[in-house]
Amino acid sequence: MLLRSIFLKEWLKIRWFWFVALALNLGILVYLFIDIRHQFQVEHSEMIWYWVFELRRLLYTEIKYIPAITGAMLAAAQFAPEMINGRFRLSLHLPLRNELLVGSWVLFGAIMSGLLALIDAIGLYFIVLTWFPQEAAVSAVLTALPWFLGGWVAYFGATLVLLEPQPLRRLTYLGLSIAFMSILFLEKGYQEYDRVILVLSACALLFVPAIMLPAHRYRHRN
Repeated sequence: MLLRSIFLKEWLKIRWFWFVALALNLGILVYLFIDIRHQFQVEHSEMIWYWVFELRRLLYTEIKYIPAITGAMLAAAQFAPEMINGRFRLSLHLPLRNELLVGSWVLFGAIMSGLLALIDAIGLYFIVLTWFPQEAAVSAVLTALPWFLGGWVAYFGATLVLLEPQPLRRLTYLGLSIAFMSILFLEKGYQEYDRVILVLSACALLFVPAIMLPAHRYRHRN
């Protein structure tokens, strides 16, 4: 019951931003569909298949940075209002453990960011499946997994930056988040992260307990 109340509060706070993010993601998927269809209309199918399967050219890089953008957007919508006039500090004095309160906020934001990534993954799968065999569609989703993980890293990293009360630590968190995200966008071909995606996902989860540290410092600072 308590978790549902917290989730409802967070939903009311970010719902319009989430719908804007949803519209942005759907718009990119529609653009991607139109762009690939246009390529098949102006080029021979054999040439496009040569680009894709021989030259390993990615046809769906339009969605590459969208999860990261929307993840940071949701974090800003969720936590920036809490930092205004000390509202976050007041929330931490509620009769509820800090870890449970902040963890519930972060869990909600991660779920909403994950829903957008899921929509992107499903859309990408069916777009690629329209012109290519199922193996290519599955490969497209696996190739894009680091980008979707980047959405979570952007959300967690932006949350860390927003909650941290000390400017120097804030810059440190920002640098670490950007460095981690840059690792997720290095690929130039298909499924280059298959062997390390689980390790990178585990590393990304380390952001969650790290978020509790600035929350603790924010509450106890003088």
